[in-house]
Amino acid sequence: MDVSLGIHPDPSVVIAHLSDTHLLAGGAHLAGFVDTEQHLRDTAVRLAVAAADADVVVVSGDIADLGEPGAYALAREILEPVAAAIGAPIVWTVGNHDERAAMRAALALPGAPLDPIDSVLEVAGLRVVALDSSLPGWHHGGFDEGQAAWLADALTDPPPLGVVLVMHHPPLPYRGRLMRLLEFRDEAQLADVIAAADVRAILSGHLHINGSGSFAEVPVVLAGATSYADDLGGPPPAMHGIDATQSFNLIEVYADSVAHSVVPALPHPARETIPLALAEQVIALDPETRAERFSRKPD
Repeated sequence: MDVSLGIHPDPSVVIAHLSDTHLLAGGAHLAGFVDTEQHLRDTAVRLAVAAADADVVVVSGDIADLGEPGAYALAREILEPVAAAIGAPIVWTVGNHDERAAMRAALALPGAPLDPIDSVLEVAGLRVVALDSSLPGWHHGGFDEGQAAWLADALTDPPPLGVVLVMHHPPLPYRGRLMRLLEFRDEAQLADVIAAADVRAILSGHLHINGSGSFAEVPVVLAGATSYADDLGGPPPAMHGIDATQSFNLIEVYADSVAHSVVPALPHPARETIPLALAEQVIALDPETRAERFSRKPD
């Protein structure tokens, strides 16, 4: 892309961030009415277009709803061809609905069956560290034995673009009161571990909403689920899952900043606000003419 289109160059690294696919073996519908398999298939089609320049695909947990081997096999079937076509590896992260042994076996991940599924990947000067924030037998999150030390080591000597940390349970206050029962309960220890590290962003899911915040002065970005969304407009304290507003995120990492965009995951009616032919004409113009034609307001 021509840098003169604006003041910013292209990002150094692009991350496609999906979360909470909640697949069931055999394509069964979640709660009898949400077709999570078809939603992920639709997401994959849109991912191939919106994230064609992605360097890595991150799935931040709750891949399966019941931890079934067949659900993980379905995730591989749907996402691996798209990631391969883009040329991006997939980073799989564990959520509270996932089961380590089944997930590790079905996704061909290294390690002993019940050990935390933690991983480190370096791509284009960025380190992506996936922390398994699940605790076997529980839906709330925290550090399993030895994980804090593992994370401290994984954050040591970062590459030029620093580290993006992926963990299913976001280290944030949760708007939904009942979901506070399922928080990451070792936040103070996590803050100590990342205090002196070059962590540029934390990517999470779990809450089925688009959201953001900060933790220990680090931006936290939540990807909305591809399965179903939590409707915070429903009367509390009940929780309201809706088969609508599914989405995924694009995270753009620059030398001195991180930006994120929310992409609708499912097909929907649309119109071209700027038609393709006009967009191509604008891009082809020299910078001065482009500014006159596209940016200057009429008298």
